[in-house]
Amino acid sequence: MPGKMKFEHDTENDIIIALPDWCVVDEADCKVWYKEWEDYMKPFGRKMDCIMILDGFKVDSGIAAEWGEYRAKVNKEYIRFGYRVHPDTTTNIYIKTSGVKYNAATNMAPSIKDAVAAIKDARELRGL
Repeated sequence: MPGKMKFEHDTENDIIIALPDWCVVDEADCKVWYKEWEDYMKPFGRKMDCIMILDGFKVDSGIAAEWGEYRAKVNKEYIRFGYRVHPDTTTNIYIKTSGVKYNAATNMAPSIKDAVAAIKDARELRGL
């Protein structure tokens, strides 16, 4: 049975907070996981800044390469500035591998507060 994504829009900072409760084990999971991102993000009509809280997220080693491709697609299509918080060691390796392979963001932050600050800094650097 696939996991579930919970999304919150921090309207004060205009940042999406994503809280996946998943253990991605096969391509069917990848497709459902991607579709949840697509369904939530597409209505904004623009790339959004996003913080992913990964305490409840895992990727099985047998699907890591395929998931990395879906992860990169989410990043490229829907996320402008993104930060990941609390990935486990293995998931962090998969994120970084996907980032290198598909030129997708891999930014990490130790906390939500730090991620918000990093996004604000990135916006300022870009004049947004």
